[in-house]
Amino acid sequence: MNDHSITEAFVLVFKTNINNPKQVKSIATMLDNCPDILKWNVDLADIDKVLRVESTHAHCGPVIELVTRAGYACEELTD
Repeated sequence: MNDHSITEAFVLVFKTNINNPKQVKSIATMLDNCPDILKWNVDLADIDKVLRVESTHAHCGPVIELVTRAGYACEELTD
Protein backbone atom coordinates (compact mmCIF):
# COMPACT_ATOMS: atom_id res chain seq x y z
CA MET A 1 0.00 0.00 0.00
CA ASN A 2 1.45 3.34 -1.01
CA ASP A 3 -0.75 5.87 0.77
CA HIS A 4 1.43 8.77 1.87
CA SER A 5 -1.28 10.13 4.17
CA ILE A 6 -0.72 7.25 6.59
CA THR A 7 1.95 8.02 9.16
CA GLU A 8 3.85 5.25 10.88
CA ALA A 9 3.05 5.32 14.58
CA PHE A 10 5.37 4.32 17.38
CA VAL A 11 3.85 3.13 20.66
CA LEU A 12 5.60 4.52 23.72
CA VAL A 13 4.70 3.28 27.21
CA PHE A 14 5.48 5.07 30.47
CA LYS A 15 5.05 4.46 34.19
CA THR A 16 3.59 7.54 35.91
CA ASN A 17 2.15 8.69 39.20
CA ILE A 18 -0.98 10.16 37.59
CA ASN A 19 -3.69 8.86 39.92
CA ASN A 20 -7.07 10.33 38.99
CA PRO A 21 -9.13 11.85 36.17
CA LYS A 22 -8.41 15.40 37.38
CA GLN A 23 -4.68 14.77 36.99
CA VAL A 24 -5.23 13.24 33.53
CA LYS A 25 -7.15 16.37 32.56
CA SER A 26 -4.28 18.54 33.81
CA ILE A 27 -1.93 17.07 31.18
CA ALA A 28 -4.52 16.70 28.40
CA THR A 29 -4.07 20.06 26.68
CA MET A 30 -0.30 19.77 26.73
CA LEU A 31 -0.32 16.28 25.18
CA ASP A 32 -3.13 17.11 22.74
CA ASN A 33 -1.19 20.13 21.48
CA CYS A 34 2.02 18.20 20.84
CA PRO A 35 2.17 17.67 17.06
CA ASP A 36 4.19 14.44 17.42
CA ILE A 37 1.52 12.74 19.55
CA LEU A 38 -1.22 11.05 17.55
CA LYS A 39 -3.14 9.45 20.46
CA TRP A 40 -2.61 8.93 24.16
CA ASN A 41 -4.33 7.57 27.27
CA VAL A 42 -3.62 6.85 30.93
CA ASP A 43 -4.68 3.52 32.44
CA LEU A 44 -5.60 4.54 35.98
CA ALA A 45 -6.53 0.94 36.87
CA ASP A 46 -2.98 -0.30 36.20
CA ILE A 47 -0.60 -0.37 39.18
CA ASP A 48 1.94 1.61 37.11
CA LYS A 49 -0.64 4.22 36.00
CA VAL A 50 0.51 3.56 32.44
CA LEU A 51 0.61 6.41 29.96
CA ARG A 52 0.42 4.97 26.44
CA VAL A 53 1.35 7.29 23.59
CA GLU A 54 1.14 6.77 19.84
CA SER A 55 3.76 9.06 18.37
CA THR A 56 5.26 9.93 15.00
CA HIS A 57 8.71 9.04 16.37
CA ALA A 58 10.26 6.62 18.86
CA HIS A 59 11.86 9.24 21.12
CA CYS A 60 10.64 9.10 24.73
CA GLY A 61 12.43 12.22 25.96
CA PRO A 62 9.89 14.81 24.78
CA VAL A 63 6.96 13.00 26.41
CA ILE A 64 8.86 12.51 29.67
CA GLU A 65 9.78 16.21 29.64
CA LEU A 66 6.16 17.31 29.08
CA VAL A 67 4.79 15.11 31.87
CA THR A 68 7.51 15.94 34.38
CA ARG A 69 7.16 19.66 33.60
CA ALA A 70 3.49 19.26 34.61
CA GLY A 71 4.69 17.91 37.98
CA TYR A 72 4.30 14.15 37.54
CA ALA A 73 6.77 11.28 37.55
CA CYS A 74 7.23 9.65 34.17
CA GLU A 75 9.64 6.93 33.09
CA GLU A 76 9.76 4.66 30.08
CA LEU A 77 8.52 1.11 30.58
CA THR A 78 10.52 -1.43 28.59
CA ASP A 79 10.12 -5.15 28.05
